Amino acid sequence: MLIEKVNSASFANGILRIEVAKTNGKGEWIETGTLEIPGSLVANVISQISTAATDISGQLVKTDANNGAEKADSNDKPKSKGKSKK
Repeated sequence: MLIEKVNSASFANGILRIEVAKTNGKGEWIETGTLEIPGSLVANVISQISTAATDISGQLVKTDANNGAEKADSNDKPKSKGKSKK
């Protein structure tokens, strides 16, 4: 399920309901589904989502840093085309 927007949220009968949406090909918002989380688990679920997002963000930063370092290393080394003379 793709989630680009939270349309609405409500809490009733001990369940948090979050209606989510995405953009269609015409640029219009369409509902993609409803997340239903038992009230007693809301804090845990939000914490787990936050932890997962933080972990993924850290991995992306490391990947970007490693890619930048590899590019810098390859640019720093001069390439010789001829044979060296002794």
